[in-house]
Amino acid sequence: MTDIPGHATDARAAWEKKLQQAHALMAARRGRPSALIEVAAQHPLVDGIRPNEEFEARLNRAHELYNQLTTDGLNVELYVPGSRHMFQGTADKISLSQAGSDYLTARGIPAACIHGEDLNHRYKGDDGVYNSADECFVTASHFKNGDFGTLLTVLAPGQLHRKMLHYIQFGVLPLPHTAPAPVSFHNYVHEAFVELPHVLLEDPDLQSPDSAKANRLRRERRPGPVD
Repeated sequence: MTDIPGHATDARAAWEKKLQQAHALMAARRGRPSALIEVAAQHPLVDGIRPNEEFEARLNRAHELYNQLTTDGLNVELYVPGSRHMFQGTADKISLSQAGSDYLTARGIPAACIHGEDLNHRYKGDDGVYNSADECFVTASHFKNGDFGTLLTVLAPGQLHRKMLHYIQFGVLPLPHTAPAPVSFHNYVHEAFVELPHVLLEDPDLQSPDSAKANRLRRERRPGPVD
């Protein structure tokens, strides 16, 4: 068995401590009659306005969870993250938050139960929500600032481990629910060799103004003003 480098050993100890703290918070909150569901967004939108197949699968799963939890007597809020994105030079016409929120309200979930651009702006301001870490930061902040007892996240199988690490970094531990699709934006091998080591050993939250990855993603994904 290969020895773990010293810096990795130290990193694991730090992560184990963060995990214990997240477990403690969730245990303290357990039993409160309210839940928050985060629906991980996915760009690009179809025709710039509608969720694509992978995003739609997550929204449908979130709808199912909303119905289950409300039937169980919980007060449920949903958060659909995501500012307006650009992909390969083409900008969406609306934000991912708006597209997802519109999808859910069209299927009968009350608009008052759905958050999107309001939380994007409250917690990220002009920086916007442009990556998984931003999504987790906003969700964790709203959960901790609210009176929620349960936190759930609906996401792609390929992004599960990375997003859970981001959530642990932000002090919470949601119940994850995956929504697989035939074609996924996330590459399992890339996640394992590039993304997870980056989160574990280099930049666990992407929230610093000097975060190279966060700044690169904003340059790539943030479009100019709507004409």
